[in-house]
Amino acid sequence: MRLLAALLGLAAMAATAQAKQPMTACGEPGLGPPWLYRTPGQPQQLKGFLVDLWTPLFAQQGVTLKLIGDLPFKRCLRAVAQGEIDFALAAYRDEERARTLAFSAPYKTFTPQVFFRTAKPLKITSRADLKRWRGCGKNGASYAHYGLGPGDLDQGARNYQQLIEKLLVGRCDYFVEELEVIEQLELGKVDHLATPGLAHAPLSDVPAPAFHLVAARDSAAAALLPQLNAAFADARRTGEVARHWRRHAGKLPY
Repeated sequence: MRLLAALLGLAAMAATAQAKQPMTACGEPGLGPPWLYRTPGQPQQLKGFLVDLWTPLFAQQGVTLKLIGDLPFKRCLRAVAQGEIDFALAAYRDEERARTLAFSAPYKTFTPQVFFRTAKPLKITSRADLKRWRGCGKNGASYAHYGLGPGDLDQGARNYQQLIEKLLVGRCDYFVEELEVIEQLELGKVDHLATPGLAHAPLSDVPAPAFHLVAARDSAAAALLPQLNAAFADARRTGEVARHWRRHAGKLPY
């Protein structure tokens, strides 16, 4: 009996030690405030809503989260799918990604829009109409919910500011993006939606995309997603999610 008890004790200690092994997560600092960003003078330190939200939720599961913020988002997702990094912090779901990635429950839903020049308004009534025009996109982003694949867009823009500039100088006829993403750029300090010459309209037949935490399918990280879903639901119920959001986003709505 003593031997059995000792073995069980050692197994429990090993399981606890394993549970507390750090796990890694990558994100895209180019998202900027309130999501994920760096501040001048502290280039190695990632800050933002995603850091404050997920770090304590992982800690509740006995996991220390190590953040990696020096990868372009496309490489971040590839590293997760290949098991080199455990999680990506914020990704849309599409069929191609779902072949290799497991997704958490959605934790933030967005409003699809098409952006175009005021001087060249587009008559777009469905996402199928988008293929009649030249579109721009951001490198590494997924536009599958708009019915657009990599061959349908010039995805050379490295950030949203470049995307807006490319449209306004006529290098494309439109870009598609979620209303909240453009609204939240620079925490609303610059009203990008009021940029002279920039117009936008809703696309009613585009399914609203959402941010998910993602991990490689059938991985130890993926097995943790149900617990993280439950922890997020509790944090939202208690107001913790709202507190983290206000800290980084101020009055911008969640």
